[in-house]
Amino acid sequence: MPAFIYICTMYKVIGLIFFSFLPFSMFSQDTLMPIIFLDDVVISEENNGFSIEDFVEYVKQDTTFYMAFKHLRYYTHKYNSELNIFDKNGNQKAVIKKWGTHYTRDNKAWIVNDSVYHSGRLFKKNGDNRYYTVEAFDDIFFPNDTINVSLKISKDKNENESKDMRDARTIGFSIGSDDTEQNKGGASKKLAIFDISMQQYYDYIISDTIYKNKDCYSFIVQIKENLSSKDKKEALIRKIVSFFDKENFHIMYREYEFVYNHLLFDLDMNVAVYMDYVNKKHVPVYIYYKGFWKVVFYKAERSEFILRNEDYIVN
Repeated sequence: MPAFIYICTMYKVIGLIFFSFLPFSMFSQDTLMPIIFLDDVVISEENNGFSIEDFVEYVKQDTTFYMAFKHLRYYTHKYNSELNIFDKNGNQKAVIKKWGTHYTRDNKAWIVNDSVYHSGRLFKKNGDNRYYTVEAFDDIFFPNDTINVSLKISKDKNENESKDMRDARTIGFSIGSDDTEQNKGGASKKLAIFDISMQQYYDYIISDTIYKNKDCYSFIVQIKENLSSKDKKEALIRKIVSFFDKENFHIMYREYEFVYNHLLFDLDMNVAVYMDYVNKKHVPVYIYYKGFWKVVFYKAERSEFILRNEDYIVN
């Protein structure tokens, strides 16, 4: 299955997607500093202690988004989720809701569902998931077995991990990277949104915003409004929004929009991740995904996923 199916978890997201990250650079080597638009904000070494170039470098080197997802697995917390499956007309076909606790101890983690509700035709006669989207979210957020957890950032490749998952993790955490192992449909280059060849399709905007009563920098990468339909097809990533806490440059919010049409597969995905602090630890508290994907030889799937995480126990 293509890597892009996994993007839906924050990955796609999400990444997912998200839990054994390799810190690739977000810029291709063949890059040039993009033109940055400043929207009612002044960034200078005199006013902020850093320049626009420094700001972009902070974005390039960011690991806070990744570390927040490491915290999600590392610390015990409550969760509740809802996954809806829709038909082509937007009518609900199936739903599954889960409430429970993600437990951790001695670098091990496991989940216990307190309650599970589902309706519709979610499963085949043999008990397998009827929808690949359900399977993907279960693999990432609701593992069946005990898993190892760590706060260590490692550059080592996990040989037990599929190329699809490694690619999706790269996309989810290393925004703008084309360092994927597969190049399905010529999509790899289209992910490198800071590459010289891709800068013609995007605007890059820095502004101020408020998130959870915290002053933040907003960094938006979005396709240009005047693009032709043909040029839009060159921009797989339609929009990325990141809010950076001005105090420590932690990413407090990130939003992705992906659209891709190809002979082998189509996708249209939106992902949003909301962060907060618990005892000064940076954690995801709300994850939202809505998307459509269709792969040749597979039925199209349309779904919406919501995951709320609360009552973290942080030492």
